[in-house]
Amino acid sequence: MKKQVRNEETEVQSTLSRCLNVRVSLFNHSFPQIQSMKTQFASALLAVWANLALTQAFYGPRDDVTELTPHNFGPAILDTDQLVAVEFYAPWCGHCQKLAPEWKKVATNLKGLVNIGAIDCDVETNKGLCAMYEIKGFPTIKVFSPELRKDKRTGQMTKIPTDYQGPRDAKSMVDYFLSSQPSNVQFVKWNEKDVKSKKSITLDNFLQTKNDTLPKALLFTNKATTTPLYKALSVDFKDRMLVGEVKQSERNIVAEYGIESFPTLLVISPKHGIVTFDGKLNRDNLKTFMEKHALPKDKKNTSHPAATEKEQAKKKAKEVIALETDEILENKCLKSTGNVVCVIAITGDEDKKDTLDTLHALKDKTSTQQSLDFEYGWIHADQSHDIINTLQLSEDYPSIFILHPSKHLFRNYVGSWSEGNLVKWLNQIGSGRVQAWPYQGELKLSEKPTVDSSYNENRDEAPVVGEGDSEETSKEPIRDEL
Repeated sequence: MKKQVRNEETEVQSTLSRCLNVRVSLFNHSFPQIQSMKTQFASALLAVWANLALTQAFYGPRDDVTELTPHNFGPAILDTDQLVAVEFYAPWCGHCQKLAPEWKKVATNLKGLVNIGAIDCDVETNKGLCAMYEIKGFPTIKVFSPELRKDKRTGQMTKIPTDYQGPRDAKSMVDYFLSSQPSNVQFVKWNEKDVKSKKSITLDNFLQTKNDTLPKALLFTNKATTTPLYKALSVDFKDRMLVGEVKQSERNIVAEYGIESFPTLLVISPKHGIVTFDGKLNRDNLKTFMEKHALPKDKKNTSHPAATEKEQAKKKAKEVIALETDEILENKCLKSTGNVVCVIAITGDEDKKDTLDTLHALKDKTSTQQSLDFEYGWIHADQSHDIINTLQLSEDYPSIFILHPSKHLFRNYVGSWSEGNLVKWLNQIGSGRVQAWPYQGELKLSEKPTVDSSYNENRDEAPVVGEGDSEETSKEPIRDEL
């Protein structure tokens, strides 16, 4: 009996299967357009999913990258004294997709030190900004330094960005942006003879700067170079607190303040005297501590009021030559005869504006006072290494020296970098009270640093270098190092 039932069940299943196959066959044969519609629908759905995934792969609220629009571009880029790097991208661009994770690492590592932004040039409301900066390929990375320059197209003073053309791995970009980071830190010295550049100042002069009103911060450190965090803090508190750094080798100053460990940060406040920071040395704690003692934001130190437009125009009318090539150096200085003396400054990007302003002021005040004919120029620090070695100059930028080409003489300036002291020094050069020294060999500019040869200016076809995690950028952000 069981066997008979089992056979009947098998026969029913077989019949049902044949019926279903017939129905499917008839359906497919009678309605082929439905099959086509199903295929098209599936393809469209996959495209939607792909676009959704693409959108999510870029920058969101949890990332440290600031998404820029016409509404926040001004405050984020133009109204800050910090360095800003911006990626101009399009979501469909394959190289932009590969760059995104590296850009996020850059933003995380440089949070609080360098502002990192991105702007989607496919968004209709953003296209005007992308056109303004002449974006022709993706991704394009532009770096905005704090200094204001005249826009040749509009005649307005604004930030003129430069293109980043180096490798696109996180470590290379972090290193580059930190090398361009602005700084207002002054190196405090005990002896006047050790003050060799604008960035250096004696302890007495440091303490006397707006002594009754302006608070001062002093960091005692055993590090050879200023940390990115301290540079960033010096910019954050520009005009509200004078920020200085004392190396461990300055034993007299270390002893003066009884410093026993490094790093140690103290604030010299007109209200509270000397206050030593005793918390954990990270950005948030340090900023809170310094904010407590700094001038309020609405009471910045205004000891150097802005020049009028007429004064600015007068300065710009007097040329200070950029000695960018050996040919220019030769023609504008080294071939000079008679009483021509070249006054040359060496400066990096972060101090360029202030240095050129100083040279313009010197030119105004010394043009008719001396028997010598002073000609003014400047050399970028990146091109100065050979000249520094030949003349045995200090590598503490910015610095200034004179050349008397017809007599093969030079003299570097050593002392507090102020307009008054520099004018006095040049007057002494002109009167013969300060003697110049002979030098040997030719003076040639160093070659400019080269960019990675794998970079192609057509950003749509540019390779993305170093996609893997680097050891340095995968660690904790460097913003908390002092």
